[in-house]
Amino acid sequence: MHGDNPVVMDGQFASLLVVVEFPSMEQAHGWYFSKANQEILPLRRDNSTSAVMLLDGVGPGYAASHLLSRY
Repeated sequence: MHGDNPVVMDGQFASLLVVVEFPSMEQAHGWYFSKANQEILPLRRDNSTSAVMLLDGVGPGYAASHLLSRY
């Protein structure tokens, strides 16, 4: 297990979450498709129920309230 169990404040979260930060989406793709990761990928797939997602983060100064101005 990585870190502590989450304290769920609202809704349901029945799993664990591991977040890995990369400087760019290009570097995240590079890691995922690297020879080293591809060699060990079967270990994760064969021994866990999991998903891998790549998503862009938000920059400095981001505030979720900015989304509200769209509505």
